[in-house]
Amino acid sequence: MYRTILVTGATSGIGYALVEELTRLGYQVFATGRNQEALTRLKQATGCLGETADLADPAALLALYASAEQALGPIDVLVNNAGMNSRKAPLVETSLEEFDQQYAINLRAPYLLAREALKSMQPRGRGYLINVVSTVAKRSSETMGIYTAMKQGLAGLSQVMMKEAQPHGIRVTTLFPGGTDTGFRPQARPQYMQPVSVARTLVHLLTLPEDVVMHEMTFRPPVELE
Repeated sequence: MYRTILVTGATSGIGYALVEELTRLGYQVFATGRNQEALTRLKQATGCLGETADLADPAALLALYASAEQALGPIDVLVNNAGMNSRKAPLVETSLEEFDQQYAINLRAPYLLAREALKSMQPRGRGYLINVVSTVAKRSSETMGIYTAMKQGLAGLSQVMMKEAQPHGIRVTTLFPGGTDTGFRPQARPQYMQPVSVARTLVHLLTLPEDVVMHEMTFRPPVELE
């Protein structure tokens, strides 16, 4: 059913593992991320297409989506995976620049890409949007106020996308993965989920029966209860 896939945040962690898994299974993938060296390695290892892009730049985002469709044809699946948290800090110690940066990457970028995807998918009557949020959106963690706000915003936006997309035959899933052992954290967490495990969980969504839609899914490593 699905053939062409655009993945953001693909030069590290979950995104990198996801592109490896998707290409291994025969999907055509356009990958994007900030690290040109890592993207080059990924393209050489998997045969995926892709380019780097500054997700904080709206014009670059629109150009990115156009490039993906030019390279692969109409995009069947958009995986909004990219995200960032500059640091942990009490709100009183944060800056407007930090707020704006996290807004641009964690909320505005997935909105713009999803908007472009919906414009393309609606006339075709098919497609799939997968928004990777975080279990952070289900908590109110001190020192993570800005990141929490943006992820909760994306979760809410994703629910609206689901309702607006459904009449057009387009699926939308909101994912809430728990702790994952990626470079997102300064210290290794081997007790957390491995990126490939999260990637395989995500890929499973693409194989669900036609009469099943996963609206949202929360999953965690066994050491995490909430």
